[in-house]
Amino acid sequence: MRHAFIALLLWMVSGLAYAAGPEVGQPAPAALGKARDGTPVSLEQFRGRIVVVTFWASWCTYCLKELPVLDSLQRHAEDLLQVVAVNVKDTPEDYRVMMRQMKGYRLLQARDSDGRIADRYAVTGYPSLWIIDREGRIAANHRGYGEDSLDEIIAEINALLRSNGTIAVNPG
Repeated sequence: MRHAFIALLLWMVSGLAYAAGPEVGQPAPAALGKARDGTPVSLEQFRGRIVVVTFWASWCTYCLKELPVLDSLQRHAEDLLQVVAVNVKDTPEDYRVMMRQMKGYRLLQARDSDGRIADRYAVTGYPSLWIIDREGRIAANHRGYGEDSLDEIIAEINALLRSNGTIAVNPG
């Protein structure tokens, strides 16, 4: 009986570690959903570049504030990084409406229709932003959105760029 209890306890603790998601310095989960054309999106496509991944939903007002800012970042630093906006669990109709509204965006739009990818990143609220370094490791994570956090996010990206001798980003 005691061994069963210890085994159950260890199983629960290992589940909590998984629920926390990847930590800074650990490899990021590679799969990022499917692009608008249905092709799989993977971090491997962007090896050697910094990747900013945000998980968002159409009903999330903070997400809708964050996305244009991230699109501006993509426009100012297209050769240096890739922004991937992963829509999670929206209905197909809500997703289509959002894609029409975001038609001119340059960031890569992906979809995680069943939430499995967001689960691998332990997304529990939206938006959830992850900065991934050139080697595919987690460099930073931000949950929620606030204009005051933008400076910190830009500073983290610039630190990664400078670590390779690249000129810093200033999205204005």
